[in-house]
Amino acid sequence: MLAVITGASSGIGAAFARQLAARGWDLLLIARREDRLRMLASYLAAWNKISAEILPADLTDPAAVAARVRQSPGLGLLVNNAGFGVQGYFFETDPEAQQRMHRLHVEATVALTQAALANLVPRAGQGTGVINVSSVAAFLPAATYGATKTWMNAFTETLNNDWPP
Repeated sequence: MLAVITGASSGIGAAFARQLAARGWDLLLIARREDRLRMLASYLAAWNKISAEILPADLTDPAAVAARVRQSPGLGLLVNNAGFGVQGYFFETDPEAQQRMHRLHVEATVALTQAALANLVPRAGQGTGVINVSSVAAFLPAATYGATKTWMNAFTETLNNDWPP
């Protein structure tokens, strides 16, 4: 089966990729940094004898990536991990940076999840799923970053309740 991982070029996303590859999952690794994606994919494919494809993309405009996810017939898992924070007091931060963060955390998660469910729902109960990576900031007063992560928790709980039995 295929696992799609966003924010796969480092940190939690790369850790998901390593763990899933070790379990025999083929991978579609998505992030902005093509060089890091390429190195990780090459290493994981050679070491674990799996297929590891890369898709360099900026998920603040998720349409093309959502189309690719929707057209992935072997999809078994989506890991929405891509994210970033904007440092500083909200009123002092760059409004465009705040909007990009919102588009990434909320709009890309919605678009990719909906695209993935087209493949996942028909195989519900067969080890398929969606993992949305949140943050402890969802439980803290952390302006827009915390608010987007609070939204992600609520969205994930709702998906769990809507998931076919």
